[in-house]
Amino acid sequence: MKYAIDGATWPDRAFWRSFRLRLWIGLAVTFGVLGLWLAMMPEATRDAILAYWSRVELKTPAPTLRPLWSTPLSVQLHVAAAVAGIVTGALIFLLPKGTGGHRLLGWSWVGAMTVVAVTSVVMIFDLSTGINALHIFTAMTVLSLWGGLAGIRRGNVKQHAASMAGLYVGGLLIAGLFAFMPGRTMWQVLFGG
Repeated sequence: MKYAIDGATWPDRAFWRSFRLRLWIGLAVTFGVLGLWLAMMPEATRDAILAYWSRVELKTPAPTLRPLWSTPLSVQLHVAAAVAGIVTGALIFLLPKGTGGHRLLGWSWVGAMTVVAVTSVVMIFDLSTGINALHIFTAMTVLSLWGGLAGIRRGNVKQHAASMAGLYVGGLLIAGLFAFMPGRTMWQVLFGG
């Protein structure tokens, strides 16, 4: 939806150009960090990871929630909040901005994203996996939420929209794709364990 800021229709072409640029930069940084992480790990570990990926076969989807129910509560809350964030964020994109409904959905989305960030930290301890490259998205979530909320409190709608839209794409959609990597819980949920 478009709406007016200072008499001009927004989001305009400049916003979408800037958004696409931030999206490509975000993708480049994400894959750069993952590449750096892969390059810095011990050679035997890297070889084992690459050998694993060379054996992965894409199966026919057979969705089941059984693998999710056997995970710690933090993982279940993380997935539930991420799904809520994806649905709520899509509604926010589709519905008029600046209304009471937008604010209500927005605060719901902020709450869901806060739960996503907090549970991603709790999962480090629950799963005993330590910090990994995907936790860069946790930091991005916290910073983007702060930037979006600070922007709207100052009346800077463009900063607010850019931060929140960037978080939706980077913190939910791109990070969500990594959740479906072979061997991870969401891979097992989608392909039946």
